Amino acid sequence: MSGASPAWIGVDVSDGHVHLWVHDPRGDVLAQADGPVADLPAEAGFVAALTDLLSPYLSEHQRLPVIVAGLPALPAHSLRPVPALPVDGLLGLDADDPRLDLCAVPGLKQASPPQIMQGPETAIAGYLQGLPEFDGVICTLDAQSTWSHISAREVVSFQTFVTPAMALQLGGAAPLSQAVAGATLIEETFDTAVNDIMARPQGFGTALAEISAQAALEGTSPDAGWSRLMGALIGLELAGSRPYWLGREVVILSDSPLSALYARALKAQGVVAQDVSRREHLRTGLQVCAEASVG
Repeated sequence: MSGASPAWIGVDVSDGHVHLWVHDPRGDVLAQADGPVADLPAEAGFVAALTDLLSPYLSEHQRLPVIVAGLPALPAHSLRPVPALPVDGLLGLDADDPRLDLCAVPGLKQASPPQIMQGPETAIAGYLQGLPEFDGVICTLDAQSTWSHISAREVVSFQTFVTPAMALQLGGAAPLSQAVAGATLIEETFDTAVNDIMARPQGFGTALAEISAQAALEGTSPDAGWSRLMGALIGLELAGSRPYWLGREVVILSDSPLSALYARALKAQGVVAQDVSRREHLRTGLQVCAEASVG
């Protein structure tokens, strides 16, 4: 870190990891750090783990503002109901360490169908900072995928899927693990799987069973198995999220390799999605919060 003093720290919690940015008073990044965070059931446990990661950047002579996006332990009553601005105020958190002034970005909630968003709202706020008149759908993609309808600078409604987590779990579990151990996309296989599942979503379960059977009977490659698995999973999600993306402008906020697969599957449906960095825009969203609260 340079000789400049930190003014505030922004924190992104996603995929079981923490990424933090140490900012100077102008908003420039002085330092960055990553660290794993175990699944902690309580806010207090998370704060203790976070403090250890923050310690190198804290000073006994300064109470440093720390703003956390994506904190999963926030109580439901602290989440803001949609329609709502992506970010609007911060929630103060208890921290025993006198060096910390700890706040969280409250996520969003939806009563019907019941949905919770914790993290994507900050990335959405960062994206809208550059394009405030955007009217369409933003799909944020990390451990989950969340499709958000954006209009008049607000999140109007949203729908979340666990597709990325399912891909990870199914890829490591018997009987699919050996059949889908590849990582190179076979485009025709992927495209066919997307189209088949979108046409017949009820065939999803048997399509998964066929992947391992085909590998055993025909010797299909793990790359083919992986391509078919990802096509089936993303096709199923697109079938379920059709009311969001059909006929709308779509932006994918992601740093995951899966974003290219989502974009390819959408293109086959006539939707050209813009693929941009989630983390970059989440940091911008944290900066929006800092400017409003830290000054």
